[in-house]
Amino acid sequence: MPASETPSGFTLLPKELGERLRLLREEAGLSQVAVAVMLGLGSTTGKAQVSKMETGHYRSGPGFMRLLDYLRACGCGIDALLDILDRYTSRETVPEERATADLLKAIETLPPKCGRRAFYYHVGLSHRAGQRLGTSAAARERVRRALARAGAESRELRLKHKFNYLLNKMHIGWADPSAIGLRSYGRKVFATLRRMRKARPDRRQRALDRLDEWPVRMGLDPAQARRVKQAVMKLFERMERAGAID
Repeated sequence: MPASETPSGFTLLPKELGERLRLLREEAGLSQVAVAVMLGLGSTTGKAQVSKMETGHYRSGPGFMRLLDYLRACGCGIDALLDILDRYTSRETVPEERATADLLKAIETLPPKCGRRAFYYHVGLSHRAGQRLGTSAAARERVRRALARAGAESRELRLKHKFNYLLNKMHIGWADPSAIGLRSYGRKVFATLRRMRKARPDRRQRALDRLDEWPVRMGLDPAQARRVKQAVMKLFERMERAGAID
């Protein structure tokens, strides 16, 4: 079973809870056989079941009443386990845990910075009021949104670096009005390439050709605009080959 599909409570008793049960039994001066007898179990098979409870390896779960009977045998109340139970019930829901596992698996192939952005966005959504996940579909949507946000930020960062390089080569200051226009034009080119990436080559080319009217209307230098357009197209091709567009 994939990690993302494994229920978080696959073992009903976490190991921490099992360890607490063992300590309570020892403090009460009881053996596993003695506890098994007080649970109404046979000494041999009962000892094995008590051992599984204490190691957290009770595959199908002993049931809440069996847990209470164990505490009765040790002369303890439920308050002896409250701190552990509180920590367990304050964890993410099962869909949220699966979403986290799926996201961590997905970001293994991403650049470190992009992966961190996706994870931090996911964590941010997890802590917002009303953002708790209750279904597998919601978990998949959470992962999709986190990866999409990280991808958008990564693309924006690469575009920013490319614009910075081009403006320096053309001796244009970052705050210069023409620089603002060239960056806007470059983003329009990139957005068109993304939107038309699955269209026929001729339709894609016509869409790119229509963009040439925009820098003219904005009074930008045609040579500089062409340089930006070519650089963005090359960047897009590299990112597409690397799978960094989707």
